[in-house]
Amino acid sequence: MRRGFIYALTLVTGAVLAVGAARTVATRGDGTPPVKTRVPVTRVVPAAGQSFVTGEIDFFFADDAQTTPIPTPFTLTALDQGTGKGTIENALIDGKRTTIFWGGGTDLPIEGDANSGVDVAGAVVEVDPTGLTWTISGGRRLLPGVYDVGAPVAVGSAGLAASRDAVTFTADERTVLNTTAGVVITLDPQRLEVNGPGRVSARGKLTVTDAAGSRTASAIDFDSGPYRVVVTSQGAKLVLDATLQGKLTAT
Repeated sequence: MRRGFIYALTLVTGAVLAVGAARTVATRGDGTPPVKTRVPVTRVVPAAGQSFVTGEIDFFFADDAQTTPIPTPFTLTALDQGTGKGTIENALIDGKRTTIFWGGGTDLPIEGDANSGVDVAGAVVEVDPTGLTWTISGGRRLLPGVYDVGAPVAVGSAGLAASRDAVTFTADERTVLNTTAGVVITLDPQRLEVNGPGRVSARGKLTVTDAAGSRTASAIDFDSGPYRVVVTSQGAKLVLDATLQGKLTAT
């Protein structure tokens, strides 16, 4: 049973279980003196080329991040108004395929039903104490559902598009959100779990553990490779738990 568990852990994380120094505990039965017993302590150690990074962070970055879709409501923001913009293509309005044009001059809030959201797989994510920022340039699948766009847009299926102050549409498997560079979705602080491969960097009070042992660091840069990262918000703190497979620079 133990061998099967170790194999499964190695398969998933590349790490292995090691037996470290035993610790002594005192046990006793009813009416008998305490008996000292040595209990082996097991720990997970990194495999070759693997690093564990834990600690409190001020900033985190990852690209090519694989994660679950962002549910509605969310808001599209152009970092450079007039440059960042987007379209929602193959939206269904009154049963017709339609394109919705957003010029980026104002934020674009999008709400939806319980099934709605946007797929951000492969995007760039940054985390700091203020929250999460996803950069979503390019085409992004909208999950099937009913959506409400709560800001001025232009809507057209052929020819000139007509301006609307707001619009409701249905998304299906053909509906895509397309945005130019510099369009982001900003979320409040929350748990983040992402997987690579890709690049990762972080700053904070960190502990790096690899095959050579453990050391402290104020910053890490992971060149590229498989990774699994969890960032949790614990009050005013951001806590990092990362497993990185590849070249890591810690300073």
